[in-house]
Amino acid sequence: MTRRARLGLARFLAAGLLAAAIPATTPDLAWLKGFESASGIEAPAVHSNASADAGRALYQIHCVACHGVRGRGDGPAAAGLHPPPADLLLHAPQHNDGELYYYIARGVPGTAMPAWRGLLSEGERWQLVHYVHELGAGRP
Repeated sequence: MTRRARLGLARFLAAGLLAAAIPATTPDLAWLKGFESASGIEAPAVHSNASADAGRALYQIHCVACHGVRGRGDGPAAAGLHPPPADLLLHAPQHNDGELYYYIARGVPGTAMPAWRGLLSEGERWQLVHYVHELGAGRP
């Protein structure tokens, strides 16, 4: 075998080993099924200070570890997460109530964001939506 052929074979094997060692980066987008209708989801109650206050209490219990006190994605658990938690000051204003509710209820696959629909009631999830909008507006 010539030196050129050995070099080509070595490159081929190295590329194969590298491809096997790196996980596929194509995200599984099956979780988006149904998301197209998320923008049509409407809160059963109008946003109120009482609802946002209740959401603040839930946020302190369930969300602050990752998203941080001000929602910047810098909570104490955030350092070990990849990708990092969303910065809610940037993220929340880009989404309507239905979309935020969908993220909270179903989580976001490929991230550490869990689905809360089994742990929080529908009303509690809406309270979180109202508070997340408060965070996004810079009113923690």
